[in-house]
Amino acid sequence: MSLQLLGAGHSMKHECTSCVALQEELQQLQDLSDRRARQDHDQCVVMFQRMQELVRLNDSLVRDYSSRDGHKKDESAPDCSSSNASEEFEDNDVEKEGATESAQMQIHRLQMIIVQQAQELKTLRRIQRDVMADGQVRHPATSHWDNQRVDDEEDQGVLQVGSDGEDTDNVVGRQNNEMQSAGNRHANQLRKLPLTSLHAQLKGKDLQLQRLQQIIAKLESRFEKLIDRKRFMEQNFQRTARTQQAHLKKYLAYIRQQTAEKKALERQLRELKQYVDVLEKKIVDSSRHRC
Repeated sequence: MSLQLLGAGHSMKHECTSCVALQEELQQLQDLSDRRARQDHDQCVVMFQRMQELVRLNDSLVRDYSSRDGHKKDESAPDCSSSNASEEFEDNDVEKEGATESAQMQIHRLQMIIVQQAQELKTLRRIQRDVMADGQVRHPATSHWDNQRVDDEEDQGVLQVGSDGEDTDNVVGRQNNEMQSAGNRHANQLRKLPLTSLHAQLKGKDLQLQRLQQIIAKLESRFEKLIDRKRFMEQNFQRTARTQQAHLKKYLAYIRQQTAEKKALERQLRELKQYVDVLEKKIVDSSRHRC
């Protein structure tokens, strides 16, 4: 009888030891599950913060592109006045190159020179046609009247350029007056030059205009490259956002799976605790009966 009791006690002790080992293993699994759940939660928080940073970056890029596009449209708006075309072209180039007020004065002076030289060329061509038609130069009085009319036209052109400059910027009124007087002096000097010199100067101005057009073409190509780069960055951001969203969904699914496994382990732990309590109660009852 005593041997049977010893055997039963030994078997119960072995079962209790296995229950304790199982309980420790379950505790380790629970700790591991909690640790993984915390790690997954931290990773999800980091991914969410990165997504927010990407969204803010995209918004800033969109605002920057919109502001640049609006500024470009404002700069490229056409002017209704044909006499202001050269001034608008030069002013746009000055804005792009960031020139100072002295550069603007030189541009206005160049415009006046071009207008005056164009009037001089018209006068010389008209005199040449008259010579070819009549076989001789007209009377000096007529030539004087033509020169006076040309002078009036040149003065009107200079005043028109000056008034356009004042409409563009009222602050530089004094500078416009100085440029008008300088332009008149330069026009008087140009009247004394031969036709070949005027042609050479006009050719030089044409070369300058061609260089300015090349600069504008380079700036436009650079702006187009910037737009293409911005579009490429937007596409990369969209791909990255889709990838991050897919990863985030995977992480959330993994968290739900870990949560379900944790609940299942907790349920098994409760059942094991109940089983251990029942076994302990049976052992206590059997020991009482023996006594």
